[in-house]
Amino acid sequence: MIVDIGYFSLLCALVLAAYTVITLYAGIRRNSHNLVLSARYSSMVILILVAAAYFSLTFAFIRDDFSIRFVALHSSTDLPLFYKVTAVWGGMEGSLLLWELILAFFIAIIAFRYRKTNREILPHTLIVLNLISLFLLFLLIGWSNPLAGEFPVSSEGNGLNPLLQNPGMVFHPPSLYLGYVAFSIPFAFAMGSLMRGKLGNQWIVSTRRWTLFAWFFLTIGIILGGGWAYVELGWGGYWAWDPVENGSLMPWLTGTAFLHSVIVQEKRNSLRIWNMVLIIATFTLSILGTFITRSGILNSVHSFAKSNIGPAFLIFIVAILVFSVGLLFYRQSLLVSKSQTAGIFCKENSFLLNNIVFVVMCFTVLYGTVFPLLAEGLADKKLSIQAPFFNTIMAPIAVLMVFLMGITHVLGWKKTSLVLLRKNVLVPSLLTIVVMAVIFYLFSPPWQMELLGGVSIFAGYLVVRELIRSRRTGDLPAEHERESIGSRLLKSLTKDGRRKGGLIIHLGIVIMMIGICGSFFNRETTFTFGPGEENSFGRYVMKFKETTETQSRNSRNVGLAVEILQDGKSVGVLTPVKSYYPTSQQPMTEVAIQHSLIEDLYISLASINSDGTATLNVYINPLVSFIWGSVIFFIIGFIYSMSYKPIQLRQK
Repeated sequence: MIVDIGYFSLLCALVLAAYTVITLYAGIRRNSHNLVLSARYSSMVILILVAAAYFSLTFAFIRDDFSIRFVALHSSTDLPLFYKVTAVWGGMEGSLLLWELILAFFIAIIAFRYRKTNREILPHTLIVLNLISLFLLFLLIGWSNPLAGEFPVSSEGNGLNPLLQNPGMVFHPPSLYLGYVAFSIPFAFAMGSLMRGKLGNQWIVSTRRWTLFAWFFLTIGIILGGGWAYVELGWGGYWAWDPVENGSLMPWLTGTAFLHSVIVQEKRNSLRIWNMVLIIATFTLSILGTFITRSGILNSVHSFAKSNIGPAFLIFIVAILVFSVGLLFYRQSLLVSKSQTAGIFCKENSFLLNNIVFVVMCFTVLYGTVFPLLAEGLADKKLSIQAPFFNTIMAPIAVLMVFLMGITHVLGWKKTSLVLLRKNVLVPSLLTIVVMAVIFYLFSPPWQMELLGGVSIFAGYLVVRELIRSRRTGDLPAEHERESIGSRLLKSLTKDGRRKGGLIIHLGIVIMMIGICGSFFNRETTFTFGPGEENSFGRYVMKFKETTETQSRNSRNVGLAVEILQDGKSVGVLTPVKSYYPTSQQPMTEVAIQHSLIEDLYISLASINSDGTATLNVYINPLVSFIWGSVIFFIIGFIYSMSYKPIQLRQK
């Protein structure tokens, strides 16, 4: 019964979304406030209906209702409750429903939050958002119905893919979807501005927080995905240039470019056409990422859900491009910026060059991801572009990106004198040269690591220096001079949140780059040993203690207890295991990791052999903790940046 309510709710939401689009169009044509108001209220009803469908599906998972095909395919009676709830987005149909729920929630916020500040473009913006919602609801009702029945009804389900039975399942996919869906907000505002012909900077101001919100959650989603792969797949790495990984990276690259480029439009009223192109590309690539993940056209270890909706997504991508690019071409005369004189060394040019770098990186990833598919489809040739291709091209581009990130902070708007520039970069340049020389002397690293590490130090120095300058109490207005030092310090820390937030996020990028530099020094080995025997690797000695066997609710876990010794002293016991699930023919590898600030000792169990010996794959991964630690800076920087309150042009 509750499932019927959920399906009926989706059907009503589809009808209501169509009504909303028609009503908004009629309201615009007739200049009717009542029609627009009706459409705004219908957005709230759509949210309630989609939420009802989502919670109906969740309830079906909790109740082990295998009369629902999606539940039968992705759950089982022995699945822990935690994973039953997260299994809702473990397949195509459920993840689409989650996407629609997030989008409906955002649309409801937009409909009421911006009713006064964006009165002219709001109806057009809501039309774009509801058309996207209409497409998703159409898929959910037709090709990808998560509430479709199953007959005959089985007493047991297929179970959730063991790779998805990880705590990352509760955070990684929702974070990615929050990022993907939130980018539809600035896209819709941009299209609304083009449709209305109101092409000032207000849509930029109104969507700044949405853009930052989308970028932050997409960033966190990508990092969480890398962490998930690191602990779950057992190969010792966190990024393999897999097509699905690339699918999330591409909109991140163009979204990052857009996030920086709009600052130039706000400050200098330039790059207006470029910003439109960037947000169109970012939203389109978000859809393309879903197409790659869910269509099944590309083989990927991350592609857990395959369906036949690939052609529908492909048509949707083409429709987006035709509509948005056509509209941009139609309005381009209104977007041309007046030329403004600027020197060679200025923030405007640095931002523009950084934008070009991000776009080149995105094109490289797009080419490496899609070209094998085109080669197979058009020439019937099977090609595979692997990690060396991406690493070779992306490494020098990343060096330039980090350098520009640092140097931009010491450049001024319009023009920067060479004397001031030399004064600002002399010390960090000398420090960088010294550190690079020491690293080269001690480690003789690859040139990619040497350059990336060098520019990371250079950029890190400049970012930290700007952070120190930004928190000086002397920057406060004169009326605060009589306050206590503590009070003034607190106010200086909370002042100018947008700038401080950006600096902290950039510091996080520097720390992440240092962590990536550590990957050039990764080491690995494989060895077989028996009970009581020892093997050494690096500064570690590993001793075979005993085999273990445990039973969890839905898996049997066979492991090996390995005592870790350093300098003859025991520093802990690691137990890598093989987990056997009744729903999977192959055992799952559960790695054991000893974390430290300097390096990770990473052990995966290859096999326990018939003669009582065991084979281990052992990796030493330097500086990986820096990558995970960068998340702290992203969170703090995001909070700081969101505290910035842009001036809204309230319309009467």
